[in-house]
Amino acid sequence: MLRSTNQVRNITLAAVFAAIDYVLAMMQIHIPSPVGHPFIDLGFTFVVIGMIFLGFKYGIIAGLIGLVLFDFLNGYAAHAYLTVMEVLMVGGVATLTFNALGRSMKGSRLIILGITTGITKMISGYLRYVIEALMVGSHFNTALAMGVAAVPASVATGIAMMITVPLFGIILYRVIHHLRA
Repeated sequence: MLRSTNQVRNITLAAVFAAIDYVLAMMQIHIPSPVGHPFIDLGFTFVVIGMIFLGFKYGIIAGLIGLVLFDFLNGYAAHAYLTVMEVLMVGGVATLTFNALGRSMKGSRLIILGITTGITKMISGYLRYVIEALMVGSHFNTALAMGVAAVPASVATGIAMMITVPLFGIILYRVIHHLRA
């Protein structure tokens, strides 16, 4: 009975995190760019937070549902496969880093988590635009240049994650700890 109770709890929390990912992806700050329509949002912040609180399996499910659903319902369906790539990259690094840090919710360790996942988001954002350019038939060097043109949005999102992952991690940990007490 305990296992099914935990499973229902995890599924419910995954649904909540998916909804938060979706809503935060809708709150965008657009970045001027000669390539595409890059924007900053906090959807990936809660992919990382989901990994912390739910573990890889349920965290990745929540992140994929929330952000891919956002893509499909907001005109980005053709790029959803790139969102899947980014969620897997950022979520994987989040899980590996969090485990390497002893699954600790201490502020300094959450800052390290924020930095590593922010850098990963910068890299995945660059790769996203390179792959996108290659998919439309650009030459490799052109694709690399187009990826560079989109770097400001990737860097801004990464920096935002470096700040918001520790901030929301600490806040949610305290709220959940207070509710359990």
